[in-house]
Amino acid sequence: MNTVSIVDVAKHAGVSVTTVSRVMNNVDYPISKKTREKVLKAIDELQYTPNKAAQGLKNNFSDVIGLIVRDISDSYYGEIARGVTTRASELGYLSFVCNTGRNPEDELMYHDILWQHRVKGIILAAGGLDQVDYKNKLMNQLARHEKSGLNIVSLAPQGIEIPYVMINEFEAGKKITEYLIERGHTKIAFIGGPQKLYTSIERLKGFKSALDIAGIEYNKDYITKSDFSQNGGYEACKLLLSKVKDLTAICCANDNIAIGTMSALREHGYIIPKDISVISIGDINEAKYMIPPLTTLSIPHYEMGKMAVDVITQWKEKVEITLNASICERESVRTL
Repeated sequence: MNTVSIVDVAKHAGVSVTTVSRVMNNVDYPISKKTREKVLKAIDELQYTPNKAAQGLKNNFSDVIGLIVRDISDSYYGEIARGVTTRASELGYLSFVCNTGRNPEDELMYHDILWQHRVKGIILAAGGLDQVDYKNKLMNQLARHEKSGLNIVSLAPQGIEIPYVMINEFEAGKKITEYLIERGHTKIAFIGGPQKLYTSIERLKGFKSALDIAGIEYNKDYITKSDFSQNGGYEACKLLLSKVKDLTAICCANDNIAIGTMSALREHGYIIPKDISVISIGDINEAKYMIPPLTTLSIPHYEMGKMAVDVITQWKEKVEITLNASICERESVRTL
């Protein structure tokens, strides 16, 4: 079956190609009601749809936005993806979600694939790695994207200059720690994310800063790391409990870590928050359904996703948007 073109529509309606284009794109140009109806009837009878791929070649980019995430099964990324896909659809863009499985090489591979398809822009949902090889490769990708007109925005710190829409990760770690300190806690542990991840680095810095301001001695035995997963939080908490016996509270670098941590605490006979309080960062959907419901710093994931699409489609250089994040008080922290 031959593909119907805009030329076929114009011939069928007895008008020019320019008139068909004006009708389809609602151009502010005087077109009679009769002519408009003829064009719409021809489109319907021929079942014509615009060739987006051809339009992309003409414009040097396609109406596609790529979102690169580390784990699409994680509610954190799921809410971001919902915001991206919703806003992209509203603006007439198609969005692709690229799942890297937390593999940095796959992440860089998706940069290549999306660039080859000449997408309108790329949204990086996860933080960058403090590794020379990774940073160099990412900077090379950014230079190529900029040269070709592909827009890119990050939702987390990358360790390099890049347009972003995100929360202040340092302040996030600081806020949840201050929340515990204000409630009388001084024996506070911290379960962080991957050691080389900028998001993890900044949140741990915030934790240390809050302790320093409060005059609480920093104890490295109270610090352990995870991989931002529930199982990682579970294993990290078990390791922590094997070393430290006098904790009253645990700061978790994200909600998945906190969920695993709470499971490990219950398994070891601790009652939350009577024996040990737990606080974290994220406010993913599962947080409010935990037993007890989890107190956490609420990140506007959905709004971040939507705003990132606006940044891509209404491009301005050096966009730096820092969103507010506030503590969502539930029942996993007690006052001493």
